[in-house]
Amino acid sequence: MSSKKIKPEYISRLFGELYDTLSSGMPINDSIYMLISEGDDDPVLEVLLKETSKGGSFSKALKHTNAFPSYVEEMTAIGEHTGRLDSTLRELSLYYARQDEITRNIKNAVTFPLILLAILIAVVVILLTQVMPIFNDVFKQIGITMSASAIALMNLGAAIRIYASVIIAVMVVIVALAVLLYKLPSTHDKILGVVQGKKLKKQMSAAKFASAMSMTMSSGMDIDESLEMSKKLCDSESVGKINSCQKLMRNGVSFDKALRQSAILDSINSCRLSISFHTGRTDETMKMIADDYAEKVNMAVDEKISRVEPALVIIMSLLVGFVLFSVMIPLLSVITSI
Repeated sequence: MSSKKIKPEYISRLFGELYDTLSSGMPINDSIYMLISEGDDDPVLEVLLKETSKGGSFSKALKHTNAFPSYVEEMTAIGEHTGRLDSTLRELSLYYARQDEITRNIKNAVTFPLILLAILIAVVVILLTQVMPIFNDVFKQIGITMSASAIALMNLGAAIRIYASVIIAVMVVIVALAVLLYKLPSTHDKILGVVQGKKLKKQMSAAKFASAMSMTMSSGMDIDESLEMSKKLCDSESVGKINSCQKLMRNGVSFDKALRQSAILDSINSCRLSISFHTGRTDETMKMIADDYAEKVNMAVDEKISRVEPALVIIMSLLVGFVLFSVMIPLLSVITSI
């Protein structure tokens, strides 16, 4: 199989469908065969069916595809060992559904403003290169001289027309470099960090932690194992806080107090978790906290988009208005003198 990793949305959908069939008592290889027979001819499923039909475990079949994250392989192996493969697949499906939704919203927060910016540039270029020369010709015919600002803008438009091929080539190179840099993990994280801001980044880190803990604890792991597994899904800042939490627990501090002192979650959710810890419902509360954080992240992203879009529209309106006003000044002077 190819070493290319599959997308979170595919993992979420696949594991959700497998959970539905497994929970009804169907063996894993029959479940995979049913998905293929329904028209899903993905090569990954073919490999999974081939390996499980030989009597191999589902986790080893996942590893054989070389397409799934190592975390998924480890979680399914634990689910098989504890006899909770179906619930593990359900939790993995929910986890990757949350992550996919957050990722898509973050991409939208970047994509929409870029589209508006491209439209803004296109409108201004058309005005400078196509519209203003027409006005200039009309003004010459009636003996009017354009204002100094309008002439400057028209000269800029003329320069754009002359060097259009060079400008386009430079822009293509810049876009290509930007895409290349964005795909590099270090640059990608820095760009997302700028877009997210400190508050949103903190909420996303907490959402990942809560979601990972909910998934691992629901799969039968104890708190220590869940914390260790969660570090594989969290960013470096959260990993440091988890290490601090584990150190406090080794010194005799209870999980709920260690979690609060390490500041992984905010104070409200730390209190919720403290209450559930003493009632034995920690995994359920973690799931609710994960959902709450995911909703907060999505709301924060929507808020960012709602701020950027009107700002770009206002800028575009001002630029277009300035260009048209520069053209209309000489015409207005003629009209007032009549």
